[in-house]
Amino acid sequence: MADEFDRNWLALIAPLTWVEAFYALIGLTRLGERPTTVERLAAALQRPEEEAIKLAWKASRVRPDKTGRIHLDTPWPGASPRRRLLVDGRKLPVSGCAPDLFMVAAVLDVPFRVEDTCPVTGAPIRIAFAPGSVERVDPPETVVAMLSPEQANTVTEMEIEQINMDLCVQQPFFSSAEAARGWLGNHPGGRVFPVAEMVHRPFVTHIRDTWRPRILANAA
Repeated sequence: MADEFDRNWLALIAPLTWVEAFYALIGLTRLGERPTTVERLAAALQRPEEEAIKLAWKASRVRPDKTGRIHLDTPWPGASPRRRLLVDGRKLPVSGCAPDLFMVAAVLDVPFRVEDTCPVTGAPIRIAFAPGSVERVDPPETVVAMLSPEQANTVTEMEIEQINMDLCVQQPFFSSAEAARGWLGNHPGGRVFPVAEMVHRPFVTHIRDTWRPRILANAA
């Protein structure tokens, strides 16, 4: 059942059209495997094409080429890679927030794996995602850190590069709740969730139930 933390995160994410565009670009391009088009992005967002172009730039710093195609080379611009994704035989060094990956799974039509490292213990973290869900977690005790919605609310005033460098780095995976104790002490109001629980948080299910159908309906 959703609590105040969940409701406030959903209230923060749901109205942000550029966040929707961010995940639409990921789903439409299958994390950069193929280009999409302005027409498809606009249809997925249910926005005019001119607005879709502006949102694509705000979301991932991409613009259409002369043929109207949009290529997504770096979904999370502005920061050094912090983990690796393996999808369709490709190895993608990426940054972004750990919670982002649950929302990526909500809009992709293919499975992918995440390779990361706990910032406290140094333990390797491996997570196998299926479309809209998680299939395997190693270690099983892995948790996902999320800032309080109040602290994350600054996202509405920040550019994507600043979000990636200053905000996303504060939301990592930890190999256990014990490993996250120091993070919780330094981030009042923040919470950590077991990986299996994250797929059921309302801000994830909103994307899966509301944005995903439109995105996949317009995927190439």
